Amino acid sequence: MNISPNGINIDEALEALAACTVWYPDYREAMRIITKCINTTRHRKDPSSAMLIGPTGVGKTRLCRMIEKDLGPTQQARNSECDKKTWPCVYIELPESATIRNLSVVMAQVLGGKPTDNQSVVILEDFIIQRLVTIEAKLVILDDFHHVAEKGLTKTKSSLCNWIIKLLNRSGVAFLISGSSSAEETIDLVEELSDRFPYRAKLQPLPMADKASTSVLLGVLASLEKEMIKLGHLKEYAHLTDPTPYKAIYLATRGNFRRLSDLLHDSFEIALLRGDYTLKISDFAEAAADLAFCCCPNYFLMSHSQLNFALKFQTNKSSETAKK
Repeated sequence: MNISPNGINIDEALEALAACTVWYPDYREAMRIITKCINTTRHRKDPSSAMLIGPTGVGKTRLCRMIEKDLGPTQQARNSECDKKTWPCVYIELPESATIRNLSVVMAQVLGGKPTDNQSVVILEDFIIQRLVTIEAKLVILDDFHHVAEKGLTKTKSSLCNWIIKLLNRSGVAFLISGSSSAEETIDLVEELSDRFPYRAKLQPLPMADKASTSVLLGVLASLEKEMIKLGHLKEYAHLTDPTPYKAIYLATRGNFRRLSDLLHDSFEIALLRGDYTLKISDFAEAAADLAFCCCPNYFLMSHSQLNFALKFQTNKSSETAKK
């Protein structure tokens, strides 16, 4: 057990911080859209599927896992005739080298099958469809769909689209496809499939905003700071929403949730190991020194005026990139 000098269970505190989810507006809207897809499918008895689109690190997989949890665990139902397993949400993480066959094998395995090398894609499809119907699935999540969408020729992608259409039409189960913009582009290659995905939610890195009333990032930091104060029983701490820490955090993470999570985890761990009920800017500087995305330059070693200059430079650079 990893205990701090002041008696705090460090592992438990870090795990609790990692599990903390801040429901900022776009995240809440994405959940609403996906819930609507499930309900519409249930009402119409016809799959009306959804997409969750955004760059890496914005929290797509976290949201997918939360949806899986909210829909409920696998349950065993018994009646006079047989035992029946119901499985509300089937989560599939696509492999890096995903082909239609590889994807079929992975889905079959997740659904409890034992596919062999000599089984055809057609046989695997039949098994997948039968299992989705039998377990009364409400949603199938295909996460990291860009692993498929970013590879192959247009003809190959069209074949993938037709494969998904077949699963949707024959199972009657809604799908949630999560991935980068290339995932959406692939789905839109075939009009029939595009129409099957009327619900689309998009997540982006949190933008920089100077005014507290318009900054979602400030709200997220305030919530996470509150959680760290509670978990670490902090008595003295750097206010993450003050102008200098706020700008340093934005420049270090660019509003990317994965980077923000890494930075807060490592900084909080340093503070907990010290065990004096404090969280200092120097903790963030020490953490940033080991993180490739923000070690050079280390924004937590800069003055407020230096941060303003760096922020202005970054803004101009982003504007020039957008014009090209």
